Amino acid sequence: MTYKIIIRPIALKFIAKQDKVQKLRIYKAIYNLPEGDVKKMAGCKNDYRLRVR
Repeated sequence: MTYKIIIRPIALKFIAKQDKVQKLRIYKAIYNLPEGDVKKMAGCKNDYRLRVR
């Protein structure tokens, strides 16, 4: 199955403000999708969130 990952501009801005270690953790979690702590967002039709620890 093919997935399309869309990172909203506000999320990109947030990631850009993080230090190098945090950026690497976030991007690593994104590239390892669909593994990880992914849940459907409440009140949204097709939006999901990924928790990065």
